[in-house]
Amino acid sequence: MDTQTINRNIQPYKNQLLQHSLYNIIKNVDDLNCFLENHVFAVWDFMSLLKALQSKLTCTSTPWIPLGNPEIRYLINEIVVAEESDIDQKGNRRSHYELYIEAMKATGANVNPIENFLDDVEATKNIFVSIKHSDLHPNVKEFLDFTFRVIEEGDSHQIAAAFTFGREDLIPDMFTAILNEFQKTFQIKIYLNSYIILNVILLLMLMNMAQWQ
Repeated sequence: MDTQTINRNIQPYKNQLLQHSLYNIIKNVDDLNCFLENHVFAVWDFMSLLKALQSKLTCTSTPWIPLGNPEIRYLINEIVVAEESDIDQKGNRRSHYELYIEAMKATGANVNPIENFLDDVEATKNIFVSIKHSDLHPNVKEFLDFTFRVIEEGDSHQIAAAFTFGREDLIPDMFTAILNEFQKTFQIKIYLNSYIILNVILLLMLMNMAQWQ
């Protein structure tokens, strides 16, 4: 099956996501924080999909050997560099996850659930155990479980499909839809802290641009 056929088959599902009612019901900072507190888990587990691809398609162990296709190695490593060590507004290196956490703190969003979850993942050394006994929303748990089942059980092409069609190809359009609604909403909410909202918008724009590079 070629990529055109895949894109044609999944287009109805992409349209559902890009036209989701969620984007136009974020009306104030509390709504925004609720979105950020849940979406941060997708920002975090995106890196695990990427690292799984890196481990399968490049050599990440010693002794090093020239594994796989050089062009694929370059592409994967280039994406990892951008995602894991991008540059913030002050010129400091940050991962997109860390930038997202900083934006959450700026809006007053609660970062404890994601940080406590990552602490538990480190303690248990088992992502599925951590997901199962966490207090996360069932939808978040289902989302994470699916991602890590793909990583754990999937072949390289299955992980690549989840990464490419489920994230990399979709995220730029999704962020554009979110940004459009955020900007329309927060331009008229003059009582909101514009600096805080700007931080979130700039973060989403940065992540959006990085996905297109």
